[in-house]
Amino acid sequence: RCQSMCNSAIHRNLLVYRLNLLQSTLPKQWYQRRVRGTTWRDDKLDAQMSFVKNVIHTARSVKDTYLESKAKPAVYLKSTEPLTDYLDMIEDLVGCSELHVNADVPLGTAVGSVGEKCEVHVLVKGLVDPVQEMNRLKKKRDQVEHNVSQLKEKIDKHSEKVPEHVQLSNTQKLVGLQAELATIDTAIDNFSKLAL
Repeated sequence: RCQSMCNSAIHRNLLVYRLNLLQSTLPKQWYQRRVRGTTWRDDKLDAQMSFVKNVIHTARSVKDTYLESKAKPAVYLKSTEPLTDYLDMIEDLVGCSELHVNADVPLGTAVGSVGEKCEVHVLVKGLVDPVQEMNRLKKKRDQVEHNVSQLKEKIDKHSEKVPEHVQLSNTQKLVGLQAELATIDTAIDNFSKLAL
């Protein structure tokens, strides 16, 4: 009975999540009627769904940067969070031909990051000029380095007057930006190998 209740709650949350993704295409009254009645909450499941949503958003963003919207590239995820329960949904919503989790990533992938928890690699080999991509990534790296230095200055200026949750938030942002720098460095290295 407990397992049945848990499964129905998961299915209800997945439905709500999919409705959230479709919100822009649904009539407003229909959407509000369906979602308003949902009162069950599970913070852990909400956090997982938020993470999955960010993975999907990042993968679609990377894909749309390099490819046509109808293209179905292979996608590789390097994640520290468990994603096995959501692989079908991720594959459907990203629109990829293959989805690999924690597998070896081939050369020729464009990279995006979801904080420090996940790297999204989209295979674009042969579709992108490696030299142009390296230049674009170097500009992006400069911008992220600038953001890191600004955030470090802000953290150094923290005093006792700054609330603890703000200090924690800034520290988490810094860790995320440093992870993004590492991801960009990896992508630059991969594209430099392709340029040879």
